[in-house]
Amino acid sequence: MKWWIDLYMKWITKCFKNYAVFNGRAGRDECTYFFLFVTFVLVSFLAIDLIIGWKFQNIIDGIPWLPLFETSRLLTALPALAVGVRRLHDLNKSGWWILLIFTGIGIIPIVYWCCFINSYEDDNQYGLSLASSRIFYL
Repeated sequence: MKWWIDLYMKWITKCFKNYAVFNGRAGRDECTYFFLFVTFVLVSFLAIDLIIGWKFQNIIDGIPWLPLFETSRLLTALPALAVGVRRLHDLNKSGWWILLIFTGIGIIPIVYWCCFINSYEDDNQYGLSLASSRIFYL
């Protein structure tokens, strides 16, 4: 079971090491596992904030400020955007498509493209194909 944890941690640490790299390509595994990790962390910290009952003075009336959740959002926003842009490059799409997530409903095609569509198999303008350098784990 240790190899399973090492495999997932490899993708997560790679995304945090390349937190501001918006050029190049990222495979489906890297993007999917990082998005799942970020979702797990955000939901966990939100639950902890709600269970503990931490509520600070609201910046905007009616919207509570939850410290762990907001801090985790700040720490994972840039790496999530970067891996999303690199994944779109892997699909031979412009990284500007990532801006669809700010429309609300636009998150659906982004998640579909990033987590369910296979990579563009040939080299493209964003970099070399990932298929030629892929390492398979048994």
